[in-house]
Amino acid sequence: MPGKSNEERLADIFAECAAEMLVDFGVQATRLTGKRQTEPTSEGIAAQVAFGNAELHGCLTLQAPRRLLSLLYPVDQALPYSDLDDWACEIVNQVVGRFRNRVASYAVKVVFGVPRSLFSEVPPLSSSHDPTWSPISFAVDDMVLDHWLDLKTEPDFWLAESPMEEVEKALKEGSLVLF
Repeated sequence: MPGKSNEERLADIFAECAAEMLVDFGVQATRLTGKRQTEPTSEGIAAQVAFGNAELHGCLTLQAPRRLLSLLYPVDQALPYSDLDDWACEIVNQVVGRFRNRVASYAVKVVFGVPRSLFSEVPPLSSSHDPTWSPISFAVDDMVLDHWLDLKTEPDFWLAESPMEEVEKALKEGSLVLF
């Protein structure tokens, strides 16, 4: 049986990063596998950020109910619904930041852009996405946090079988600096 493709291995790294972030936020999350159909909701927010380098191009889109985004907010105060789009952007930023740190140990450097959000009725991505996108979903209580990973690598892209070096982090992964 052949090993996983570079894209599949990178998607696994993304899933690990997202799961670790949820643990750091102090929530019990269960990874959902397989394709599933979600219902449209007017209570959802989507945020996305593009990332890549010369051999790797990707975009991570997060989609979650407002109530779940409020639950993930780490400060002991209620986050106004009007600020949830910024918080969704920060969450997607943190997942991609963790991914960047993780793949750096494989000698892969990526940069990422500025996250953006959609704060209105959000159609379920599962019914409108490109079939090459990878779903990475987690159940938290009675809600679902969806990540959709669009990832393409050039033919000359190479990902080592295991990390080649440990990269020292300036801060603990997922650290927030609130100012």
